[in-house]
This record gives sequence, structure tokens and C-alpha cells, in this order.
Amino acid sequence: MAQPGPVSQPDVSLQQRVAELEKINAEFLRAQQQLEQEFNQKRAKFKELYLAKEEDLKRQNAVLQAAQDDLGHLRTQLWEAQAEMENIKAIATVSENTKQEAIDEVKRQWREEVASLQAVMKETVRDYEHQFHLRLEQERTQWAQYRESAEREIADLRRRLSEGQEEENLENEMKKVKELNHYLEAEKSCRTDLEMYVAVLNTQKSVLQEDAEKLRKELHEVCHLLEQERQQHNQLKHTWQKANDQFLESQRLLMRDMQRMEIVLTSEQLRQVEELKKKDQEDDEQQRLNKRKDPKKTDVEEEIKIPVVCALTQEESSAQLSNEEV
Repeated sequence: MAQPGPVSQPDVSLQQRVAELEKINAEFLRAQQQLEQEFNQKRAKFKELYLAKEEDLKRQNAVLQAAQDDLGHLRTQLWEAQAEMENIKAIATVSENTKQEAIDEVKRQWREEVASLQAVMKETVRDYEHQFHLRLEQERTQWAQYRESAEREIADLRRRLSEGQEEENLENEMKKVKELNHYLEAEKSCRTDLEMYVAVLNTQKSVLQEDAEKLRKELHEVCHLLEQERQQHNQLKHTWQKANDQFLESQRLLMRDMQRMEIVLTSEQLRQVEELKKKDQEDDEQQRLNKRKDPKKTDVEEEIKIPVVCALTQEESSAQLSNEEV
């Protein structure tokens, strides 16, 4: 009866050991199941995060594409504004030069015409006055001589009449008197012609004065037009200055946005931007060389240059969107 005791004692310890191992195994299985559940939950969460991130990337790509389109449109507007500014500068310069040349030409022609008319008028009036004074002096001298001769003849006739000359001599003297009267009438007619000639000279003088007054009015109108042109030029200059200020302000804002975009770009994006800029510079240099060789190819080269600029615009838009996301 004493022998079974020691044999049952190891069995009990072995059973306890087995129970402990089974307990440990059950805990291990329970921990393993718990870990598998946690792993499955984390995998599901990771999958959800991955899908959400993928959707977010798709949405960002759509927004990026829209921003690239807007930036390309803004860049096109910037080029158009630059071209328009250059055209306005060229037109303003040409207009100012042409206007000043036309005004100077009109002034020069007017001065020449006025000087010529004044010289002709002075010379004509001086000649007419000189001729008139000469003829008047001659007529006055001749008239005085004729008057003295007639007075002598009349005195002689009176003397002869008083002395009782014969009738025949009286008739001869009367004939002489009639001839003298006829000659005096002719002289009066010449004097009338001379007065008419003086009247014609006065009329011509009035016409020349009217022409001078007309030229003076035309000069006043030209001066008025010149003042209007100056005012229009000042308005155009003010408009151009305002447009230039707006253009510089928009360009400054654009450069500031581009600097902000460059700050948030990654090294790879910066490298791509630098490559595009370098390629753009090479294209510009090639375009300038081609313009020097053949100006007719300018339009074709502009069309070739547009895709490169658009690519650069897309990179800048991507950087701007990345900045907004950050």
C-alpha cells in the first residue's frame, strides 16, 4: 500500500504541467487571435487611408490641371499686354514725331508765304507810290506850264483885243484858245486815268491785306490745332503711363507668386523648372538667330515656342497648388 503513493505524485505534477502548458497555449492562441484582429483592423484602416489618399491625389491633379490652364491663360494675356504696350509705345513715338514734323512744315510754309507776300506787297506798293508821285509831279509841272501858257495867251488876246486888231487875227487866236482848251481836256482825261490807276492800286493793296488777314487766321487755326494735338498727346501719354503702371504692377505680382511657388517646390521640381528655363532660353536664342537669318520664319517659331512655355507654366502651377495644400 505504500508504493502507489510515490507513483501518483509525479503524475499529478505532470498533469499540472500539462494544464499550465494548455493554459499558456490558450493564452497564446487568444493573444494570436487578438493580434490577427488588430492586424486586420490596421490593414483595413491602411487600405481606407490609401484609397482616400488616392482620391485626394486625383482631386489635386484635377485642381492642378485647372490651375495650369488658368496660368497658361494668364501668361497669354501677359504676352498680349506686353505686345500691346510695345505697339502703344511705337504708335505714340511715331505719332509725336509725325505730328511735330507736320506742324513744323506748316509753320515753315506759312512763314515763307507771309514773308513772300509781305515782300511782294511792300515792293509793289513802293513801286506804285513812286510811279504815282512821279506822274503826279510831271502832271503838276505840265499843268502849271500849260496854265502859264494859257494865261499868257489870254493876256495877249486881251491886249490885242484892246488894241483893236483885225477880226482875222482874232479868229486865229480863238482857234488857238480852242486848241489849248482841247489840250487841257486831254490832260484832265489823263489825270482821271491816273486817279483810276491809283484806285486800282488801292484795291490791290486791300486784296493783299485781306490775304494777309486770311493767312493770319489760318495761322491761328493751326496754332489751335497744335494745342489740341498737344492735349491729345498728353492724354495719350497719361493713358500710356497708367497702362504701363498697371502692367508693371501685374508683372510684380506675378513675379511674387512665382517666387512663392519656387519656395515650396521640391528639388526634383526645381530641377525640372531649371531645365525648362534653360530650354526656353536656348529656344529664344535660336529664335533670335533665325530672325536675323530669315524674318519670315518668326510666326512659325512663335508657334513652336508655345508648348515649351506651357510646360513651364504647368510646372509653376503645380508648385503653386503644392503651396496651397501645405
